[in-house]
Amino acid sequence: MYQEIEEPVDVIAVFEKGRMSPVRFKWKERVYKISKVTGTWHSEVGKYRLKYYAVMDDSSNFFELSFDERDTCWMLTKTSGS
Repeated sequence: MYQEIEEPVDVIAVFEKGRMSPVRFKWKERVYKISKVTGTWHSEVGKYRLKYYAVMDDSSNFFELSFDERDTCWMLTKTSGS
């Protein structure tokens, strides 16, 4: 079962072939290494997008991250992990 979080997080992302992909994020003073991006999607907010990433860490915990183009901020939106 997923837990709604909606907290800002620091994210390290890479840009390859015109696409952004998160590789690590920091939440509550803990760094999570992303082992797999399992899905991506977006929603429109006026002329901007909210980009969503479903990810897994090395311990097989699932997280949903979002990137808001309006203010270039990352949020942890959901988790089923720690």
